[in-house]
Amino acid sequence: MFPPHDAPLTSGQHFILLVLTLFFPFLLFMYVVAFLWFRDTYPQRARSIAGVGLTFMQGVLLVVVLAVAFQLLAALLMRS
Repeated sequence: MFPPHDAPLTSGQHFILLVLTLFFPFLLFMYVVAFLWFRDTYPQRARSIAGVGLTFMQGVLLVVVLAVAFQLLAALLMRS
């Protein structure tokens, strides 16, 4: 159904992009631009690129939730 040049990212490519995003957060903006640019011509690749950005944002959300939970726990323990 999809041409071979429209293959999704491999797991290695996915991992490398996630690691690069840790060091260069502006890549999140580039993932949005790439998704919008390629969504009609290379839909599988575009979804794969967007998936990398979503995975990174889920990781950020998880870190924020855990940090807030630990702060609340520490505040409760300090009060008692």
